Amino acid sequence: MDTIFTQIIKYLATVSPELLLALGFFACMVCILIVFRYFGSYGLVCYSVVAVIIANMQVLKLGVFSYINEPVALGTIVFTTLFTTSDLITEHYGAHLAKKTIYLTFLLQIFVMFSMLVVIAHPEVDAQTSEVQCGLQTLFTPSLRLLIASIISFMISQHIDISIFAYLKKRHGKNLLWLRGNVSTLISGTIDTFIFSILAWIILAPTPIAFTTVLVGFIGFSQSVRILVSVLSTPLLYLSYRLKSHDI
Repeated sequence: MDTIFTQIIKYLATVSPELLLALGFFACMVCILIVFRYFGSYGLVCYSVVAVIIANMQVLKLGVFSYINEPVALGTIVFTTLFTTSDLITEHYGAHLAKKTIYLTFLLQIFVMFSMLVVIAHPEVDAQTSEVQCGLQTLFTPSLRLLIASIISFMISQHIDISIFAYLKKRHGKNLLWLRGNVSTLISGTIDTFIFSILAWIILAPTPIAFTTVLVGFIGFSQSVRILVSVLSTPLLYLSYRLKSHDI
């Protein structure tokens, strides 16, 4: 029983990277639907907080895909779904709650980082804890430049996403849900990707990555995935009206 997750990882490792992306997207959509259906705004807020923490860990790993020559940072799928949850919160509960979710996500991200630094600072006991220590340090000892780039891009892009979505909803009412969902996500997503990539990999990087690599491997790939995720998430926005329940 203790090795079941290891076996699952070994099996998933035999699957193509493209299919793994699809599985990740499917898992995100199912989770969003479940938390929204049974927990309403509480579920969407909690998902947003957890998704940011997960995405910031996933982005540490690079992936290689058959249709692109440059390695790309993972975590784009999970992070892009944050714009979907922001749109759902804005659509059903208003821009005020969506913006409060941004600040809550930021605060709890800082809390997770600090609490893990305290744990990592404890002395090692034996070889086994040394191995665990290395893993924890890799995941939770933040790169200051990545942290700064992530916070700046996240705060700016999320505010833009919510503002555009709220403006279009005020103008069109409940009509054209697909338009405000995709326009707000694509514009804010482009801004987020550009700000983060330029700050993290060029401006703040001790050894700046070539702009071509950043443009193709980070900005280009991320935007392609964001566009795909945004379009595929559109039915979820419409389905949310059927699933909406009273908050607990």
